Amino acid sequence: MNKVKKCLQCKAEFEVNPNARFVRKYCKECSKKRKKMWDEQWKVKFEDLDDE
Repeated sequence: MNKVKKCLQCKAEFEVNPNARFVRKYCKECSKKRKKMWDEQWKVKFEDLDDE
């Protein structure tokens, strides 16, 4: 039995398995974007950051 949840990022509704070990917080599209950003975070250089 699946449960309907809202994505924390885009607020779209998606189904999750409540018996899963780790319950999803994001829809599949947002999960892909977040994973890509996480995988590419090592490419950011100190010089690229803004000074405040």
